[in-house]
Amino acid sequence: MASSPPLGTGGLLTVTALSAVGATGYGTLAPAMAELAAAYQVSEPAVGLLQGVIAVPGIALTVALGGLSDRLGRGRVALGCLLLFTVAGTACALVDSFGTAVALRAVQGIGFAGLLTIPPTVIGEALTGAARQRGLAVNTFVLTAASTVGPVAGGAVASLGDPRRAFWLYALGALLVPGTIRVLGLGPGRPATRGERSARLVADLRRAGALRTVVGALTLTTVVIGLMTAATAAMLPLALDRVFDVPLAGRGLLVGLSNVGSLAASAALAVLAGRTADRQAAQVGLGLCATALLLTAAAPAVWVVAVAVVLLGVGVGCAYNASVHAVSRQPVDGRGMLIGAWSASSRLGQATGPAVGAVLVGLVGPMAAFGVGGVAAAVAVVVLAVVGRRRR
Repeated sequence: MASSPPLGTGGLLTVTALSAVGATGYGTLAPAMAELAAAYQVSEPAVGLLQGVIAVPGIALTVALGGLSDRLGRGRVALGCLLLFTVAGTACALVDSFGTAVALRAVQGIGFAGLLTIPPTVIGEALTGAARQRGLAVNTFVLTAASTVGPVAGGAVASLGDPRRAFWLYALGALLVPGTIRVLGLGPGRPATRGERSARLVADLRRAGALRTVVGALTLTTVVIGLMTAATAAMLPLALDRVFDVPLAGRGLLVGLSNVGSLAASAALAVLAGRTADRQAAQVGLGLCATALLLTAAAPAVWVVAVAVVLLGVGVGCAYNASVHAVSRQPVDGRGMLIGAWSASSRLGQATGPAVGAVLVGLVGPMAAFGVGGVAAAVAVVVLAVVGRRRR
């Protein structure tokens, strides 16, 4: 059933490095948005399209790319996505037309979608038991670390002159081409990975009694990523500005603390692999999210907000890792399509969270918006507990 070769430590590092490259696609340009607007001679709202368009294929194409990897092999699709991501992203540094740059970023988004889908698929089918849980936690750790470092590197390179130089960072993805070919079985002397059937995925899940588990995991992913992005991309920056009068540099630092929490959660789950059940990790994660959001809503000082943001990151990290493990361990042939659906649920939360957060801030104000989010997370904890009892 598996289409991925055995995965040793070196192979795991290569596969997680693909996730790291993909993770840089979204946030690397964020610090240079104003400078890019000036370089392309467009408005700052318009230049946001350059940032956001890469995520669109992540919603629309991840299931298709996962299914394609079932049929053509993980290595072939991973290599194609890596090349699309690297070439299209780097090419943006060479064009002066804003429209052309947006089109290239959309093409890069196809690679972006695949690079965030194939690694957990490979880990899920090449490893078992505690090793699988540990491998997925390591993948999340590496992905989150890259998401944290990417904007720092992008801002540093963009500050050297023409902000479009930041696109050259994507050329580093080419360094992974040999490793991808070697680890995923497309190199000389090794047969190409064989495809799998995906057409009967839902029927297979129903037959295995896992359909509800998978639907719950996809829903959990959308909820926790939506909570995280609503808080960090909309509610928190506005609260820090309006309520606590924190300067711009300080706001960026506080928002970044959520990644510190997620890194800590992923590291802890890697150490505790095999000793934590997915449902327990999900309940703890949602509980921490609720606590963090409600604590922020009542925060009397900035240091309390900082603690709450770290807690939010820990909660999201726990729930996120639980959901991907719950999905990846299912014994189905169409694993690529299944992981693609999970990745799409993550991108859906990423796309809708900031909009929902902004609407809440507009309706009730930033601090009350945190309270609404906390109540929603608490309700999710109760729902998860009730569903768990019924299934017993």
